[in-house]
Amino acid sequence: MDEVIDRQPSTPTAQPNNSGSSSDDIALKKSLDALEAQTQLLRQNLLAQNQERKATGETYARHYNAYNTWFNAEQARLAIEDSTYTAIPSLPITVAKVTLFLNYEMTRPQKRKRADGSESTSTCGHEHAKQVVSALEQYRSNYAHEYRHIPEAQVTLRSDSRIRSMEASFKANEPERIKKAHALKAVGTRADTYTDTQLSSLATSGLESKGPTVIWRTMRDRAMLLTSSSTAFRGDSSRSLLWSDMYCYDVPMNAKGRGEKVRALTLIADSSKVNTTGRVDEHGAFRHLCVELCPIGAIGLLFFAHFHVINSPVPDFSTDFDHPDYGEYVRK
Repeated sequence: MDEVIDRQPSTPTAQPNNSGSSSDDIALKKSLDALEAQTQLLRQNLLAQNQERKATGETYARHYNAYNTWFNAEQARLAIEDSTYTAIPSLPITVAKVTLFLNYEMTRPQKRKRADGSESTSTCGHEHAKQVVSALEQYRSNYAHEYRHIPEAQVTLRSDSRIRSMEASFKANEPERIKKAHALKAVGTRADTYTDTQLSSLATSGLESKGPTVIWRTMRDRAMLLTSSSTAFRGDSSRSLLWSDMYCYDVPMNAKGRGEKVRALTLIADSSKVNTTGRVDEHGAFRHLCVELCPIGAIGLLFFAHFHVINSPVPDFSTDFDHPDYGEYVRK
C-alpha cells in the first residue's frame, strides 16, 4: 500500500525591502553635505575676519582680480586667433594657470606712472612674485572643496616644480632688475613721487578746514605727508610713530663754520616693511626753507591742534617702573 504523504505548500521567503534603506542613505548624504557646506562657510568667514585685520587682505584681492582679468583676456585672445580653440576658465586655480600668469608678471612693467605722466619701465620683483603665489594659493585652498572632482585643483601651488622654478627665476633676475631700476632713477625717473608744486598744493589744501575734529584730522594727515616726503619714512611707519619716537639732535654742520650745529628732528623706527628684524633706524629732518613744506612745522601744528583745538588733556610723561610688560626698560 502506497504511503500517502501530505505536503504543505511552502511559504515563499520574504525578500528584504531596500527602499527604506536607500531613502535613509540619501537623507544622510544630504545632511552630511549640508554639514560640510556649513563648516566650509564657517572657515571662509573666519578667514575673511582674519584678513580684515591685516593689510594683506586688499593686496591678495588685487592679485586675485589681476589674475582673473589677465587669464580670461588671454583665453579670449587665443580663441579669436584660433577658431578651434576652446577658452579655459580662470577657475579653479591650478598650477598650470598660475605658471602662465607668473610668466606674464615677470615681463610686464609695474603699474605705476612717473611724475610726468609716462608709464614706469620697472618690472615686478621677487617679493611681488612670492606675494602673487601666496595670494592665489590662499584662494585655491579656500575654494578647493568646490572642485573636488578636479584633481588639479587639489594640488598646492608651491608643491609643483613649475611654480618653484618661476619663483627661482624671479629671484635670479632680481639683481639685474634692481640695477636697471637704479639706473633709471639716476637719469631722473621719479615714479611714485610728488612734484614740489603738487606737494605744496597738498600741504596747503587743508589749512582752511573748519570744525575742531576736521582741523585736527587735517593737521594729522598733513604732518604724516610732510614727514614721509622729507625723510626715508614709509607711510605705514609715519602712522605708527609715537611721541616717544621723536627727539631733537644737534647735527654738526661744518659747511656753516667750525663748530656750527643745526638742530634736526630725529625719528626712531624699529619695525617697518623693510625692517623686520627689530633694527633701530634713525631718520632726520631739518627745517624746510618753504614754510608750507616744513615737516617740523607740520608736527608743531599737529600738537597745537591736539591740545588747543580739540582740547585733549596733557598726557602723563612720568616713568612707570612697575608696568609688567616692560621689565628693566620701564614704560615711558
